[in-house]
Amino acid sequence: MILKERIERFSVPENMVAIWGLGQTGVVLKGGGYIVYIDPYLSGEGKRALPIPIRPEEISHVHFVFHTHIHTDHLDPKTVSGIAKASPMSKFVAPLNCHKVLNECGVPDERIIHPPVGQNFDFGSLKFYAIPSAHYGFDEVDGKQEFPSYLGYCISLNGVKIYHAGDTILYDGLEERVRQFAPDIAFLPINGRDYYREKRNIVGNLIFWEAAQLAVNAGVKLVIPTHWDMFPHNSENFARFADWLYHNARNQHFHVLHVGELFVYAKEV
Repeated sequence: MILKERIERFSVPENMVAIWGLGQTGVVLKGGGYIVYIDPYLSGEGKRALPIPIRPEEISHVHFVFHTHIHTDHLDPKTVSGIAKASPMSKFVAPLNCHKVLNECGVPDERIIHPPVGQNFDFGSLKFYAIPSAHYGFDEVDGKQEFPSYLGYCISLNGVKIYHAGDTILYDGLEERVRQFAPDIAFLPINGRDYYREKRNIVGNLIFWEAAQLAVNAGVKLVIPTHWDMFPHNSENFARFADWLYHNARNQHFHVLHVGELFVYAKEV
């Protein structure tokens, strides 16, 4: 069964979320009558190390598409254009500096949400607010702190609380923001950063052990590493992440999500 059919047919009971991996930081979430895509990167056949699990033009079922920032592997014009046409009622959530690109991809203003940091949005069983991500800086739009160029999303879906960091490094206050949200699940990048990648203008992320330590310190119930699998020149061995937890925090739950894989999280109530 193709991924589109699997997503559409899967039934999600209350206090549960179904998750499918798309690669890089991309995931699909389903629950509470909503289907949500975060950072879908579904083009670039010649560059990616992974197959495309679903074509943008197949995605006629999505309600919300979240983009954490403007980089192509998080906001891909080909992907956005396909989804915008296939799901004409869908809404796109993204930082303010993404507005022009979304318009150029066929997304009109009325379907775009630019969440100011900390502002709550309530759509019934789907609720969310944004917090800053640092990649490496915040790069506030027009100097406005409430509109950084890089966002993480604190999402409550069907009673399950999910934090998706997008791309980020640690900054003063991030741990406290995540702890305050008290996520059941956190998606954290682990590809790291180094001098040689930075010389090639590759902006880095959390090192694997930083992501693991952040999850532990912030009280995350389940952490899912991201940004380790798509590009050979900017990847990480997820076993190093798992090994750090084995030696330093064996009680920290984690799951390694692969492309096309279904993972179901049930919240204990």
